[in-house]
Amino acid sequence: MAPRSKPAGPRSIWTRKADMLYIVILAMLSIFPLFLDFIHYSPIPLPKIFHFPLDWFKAEYNDPLYTRDPPFFKLFIIVEAVYLLPMSLWCIRGLVKDSKMVPLHLLVLSTHIVSSTAVCGVEMYYTKDWPQEYLDKNLPGYVIFGALSAVMWADMYSRTKNALMGKMKSS
Repeated sequence: MAPRSKPAGPRSIWTRKADMLYIVILAMLSIFPLFLDFIHYSPIPLPKIFHFPLDWFKAEYNDPLYTRDPPFFKLFIIVEAVYLLPMSLWCIRGLVKDSKMVPLHLLVLSTHIVSSTAVCGVEMYYTKDWPQEYLDKNLPGYVIFGALSAVMWADMYSRTKNALMGKMKSS
């Protein structure tokens, strides 16, 4: 009788380059809202130092979404607070631990990120009464972030599909 091989344990994060990129993206998704989006919604007055990143961002990029605060943007901030931020933190931990549930959760999360980035990018770019130089300055950030999120979406779709197809074949 042949000896049974042990099931492979979790793979080291250092061997998974794509997962390390996703950790960076998710860390940015966790940090940016804290320093840019949530500042005005704090239940307590914050010292001026906490307003510095948002004030700098507004002065440097003059993004119409942050200076005009359209109504849908408030909804996106609520979604960031109740879903995106907690799920990003959970997924970072799950990626490090090589959790098998991460692809499914990141598929849903990246679908939200791609769609909300597209909506915000289009809204920002087609703002009619805004200096074109600021719109052009903001556009690369939206495009790069949207593209990275789309890559993550495609990878998570592939991983989820492969996991489901593997389960179907073994049944």
